[in-house]
Amino acid sequence: MEKYKTGLMEAFSRAAAKRDEPSGSDFLEAVLRERPDLKGQMAYFPEQGGCAHTVFIGDEVFKGPQGWLLCGSDHSYFDREHELLSQLEGHGLPVPKITCVGKEACFYGMTRMPGVMLSDVLALLGDAETRALAHDIVDCVVGIAEALPPKAGMFACHHDLHTNNIMVDPVTKKLTGIIDFGVFGYAPKEALKNFIYVPFKSLVLAEYEVAKAKLPDFRAMQPVWDF
Repeated sequence: MEKYKTGLMEAFSRAAAKRDEPSGSDFLEAVLRERPDLKGQMAYFPEQGGCAHTVFIGDEVFKGPQGWLLCGSDHSYFDREHELLSQLEGHGLPVPKITCVGKEACFYGMTRMPGVMLSDVLALLGDAETRALAHDIVDCVVGIAEALPPKAGMFACHHDLHTNNIMVDPVTKKLTGIIDFGVFGYAPKEALKNFIYVPFKSLVLAEYEVAKAKLPDFRAMQPVWDF
């Protein structure tokens, strides 16, 4: 056990210092009890959000709500991502795939998307790379809207497409994935562009004006925020 923990808990302690028990290390132990095949693999804790524990182990990411010990509790925010990713599987979109669901503790595992966060390479993007990335982001936005059935005349959409949720190849600068679907909902076709927060948004909007023609038209309605 000490092999994969060495040096990891110190990095996490600052993020976990203000948290109530059970701690992030307890969460790691719970995951490994159900996934003993991962013992000995490198693990680390990214910056923790306010609604969940997250740990990376090998090529997988594991998430559990703060009350992850209580299976069957109301974890609607947490459950939303799991349900959504399950529905998107098989549509060829660059999003994580669910790998397992906890039985004794409340968590799920998913594939870790390759690359680095867009925020890490923004300063290195050339004009052609930026345009290509804008095109690929819009392809994914429209792909998600096409993959899931419309609800009340509105389309499924990731509501937090900022530079930390967009993954790119650090060498080619091409899109490798979209992550963190906890903030997700439905919106009219014209509103999907409002959930993209990148410095080159004007290029994204230009791409979207062309691509949105793939989506059918519905009467204008207010966004639906729950999934």
